[in-house]
Amino acid sequence: MRTRLLLLAAVAASLLLVASAAVGSPRTAKASGGDTLRVGFLADMSVPDPDIFYDIEGNSVILSVYEGLLKYAPGSTKIVPSLARSWTVSPDKKTYTFKLQPGVKFQDGSPMTAQAVKASLKRRLAVNQAPAYMLAPVKSMATPDKLTLVITLKTPIGPFLAYLASSWGPKIIGPGAIVKNAGKDFGQTWMQTHGDGTGPYTLSAFDRGRQYVLLRNPKYWGKKPFFKRVVISIVPDIGTQRLELQRGDLDAILHSFPASELASAAKDKNLKVVQQTSFLRALLYLNPNKAPFSSPKARAALAHAIDVPAIVKQAYGSSGSLPYGAYPPGILPGEPKLDYGTAAPKVTKAKGSIVLAYTADDSGVQRRVGEMLQGQIGALGYKVTLKEVQLPQVYDYIKNLKGAPDLLMMTNTPDAAHPDTWARICWYSTGGLNFLGFKDTEMDALLDRAQSAPDAQATQLYKQVGSRLIASHEMLFLADVKDTMVLRKDIAGVAPAHVRAYPWMLGFGALKRS
Repeated sequence: MRTRLLLLAAVAASLLLVASAAVGSPRTAKASGGDTLRVGFLADMSVPDPDIFYDIEGNSVILSVYEGLLKYAPGSTKIVPSLARSWTVSPDKKTYTFKLQPGVKFQDGSPMTAQAVKASLKRRLAVNQAPAYMLAPVKSMATPDKLTLVITLKTPIGPFLAYLASSWGPKIIGPGAIVKNAGKDFGQTWMQTHGDGTGPYTLSAFDRGRQYVLLRNPKYWGKKPFFKRVVISIVPDIGTQRLELQRGDLDAILHSFPASELASAAKDKNLKVVQQTSFLRALLYLNPNKAPFSSPKARAALAHAIDVPAIVKQAYGSSGSLPYGAYPPGILPGEPKLDYGTAAPKVTKAKGSIVLAYTADDSGVQRRVGEMLQGQIGALGYKVTLKEVQLPQVYDYIKNLKGAPDLLMMTNTPDAAHPDTWARICWYSTGGLNFLGFKDTEMDALLDRAQSAPDAQATQLYKQVGSRLIASHEMLFLADVKDTMVLRKDIAGVAPAHVRAYPWMLGFGALKRS
């Protein structure tokens, strides 16, 4: 299952170490100026293996070292060529023919051929981790020549091209990893600290808990990056990151900068604030498997008791906006609208104690939202207890739904700019992000029909799914969260480096120092 949120599992010792560095320990080299880019991460990424990686933290690393056949254009949901320079789709929408870019080499110097791409895609299926579902519909792959790959699906899959363009979609890995260093696990052990991609950077060092180092790829087939080296420091305290950014030890903070301090950062002559639309959403899951929220009336009453506009304004400020519908903005035009402001159903004043869990990410924002929800829901009569949880706990809730919390608040994002990659993972009965056991067999059937339906029909089916979800009140939408980044003033190229569908990510190869 995917770890889609930031894991803040820093122990006290590491926090003390970071705090002492903030007080007086200078780094070995200043970030300001030069051809080294320095970036802070709040936590380690799980692993730099694109067939296993399913986090948000670390997107910039994966997408700088590896490339897929397709990608999304900067600031857009348009799918454009990457390692595939063109593609065609058969009339029955089951066969995809990709013409590959010529002259591309992997980090180890091997040429990228159709056979190498096929081997890489087969490796994802063999490793069979969470992102493998994107290739599960594949029936066969053929390589009629060195630069042509033909993929045939078992059945038409509407979001298949979106899967290939996803930041978690199939990335092409070279034989240096999956042949020369395959070992007995398809190269998984070797790829915990190494890489073999075609991207603008190579993975030079992966020192877990401390830093990662990327070096400019001398064999890169595209435009030469400005920065020779990218140093990513693991700094699990946003306050410390902020201090390092101000004094020039970091060039960029890619997420979690406190909303209350954005205005002062914007006024700092050495800094700039960049806010971009993303697909990130703050969510509130309701547990329908036990009282009180097994009752539709109780769920509806709670939904209408929450002041979503106040949460957006007070907790997110300029970094968030009011959700419109059940899907992230821009994914499903004309989708059904959320019913803010309608009269709440008449119910007996609530009684009893409930647990509101929230994930320990985003530098206190979750806690702030949790406290606001505690007051708003408490007004119904519930005694609300807040509980901070880590993601491993969240993924285990499905194993014991009666023992799971009554409410779960967290931030999440779809896999790609397609409604299926949101609805299926969150609301499908077996969806990887369906943490509290939402089950609607009619919705499952609608989603299965939509996946293979013609575009216009699929759109209507996804709208029906959204309407059913809204009416169920089993998931509530608290905010659409922008990608908010704070950078040193001299870092340029941010617009071409940002993609809406790739959260917490800047393409390092597009950045430069002005």
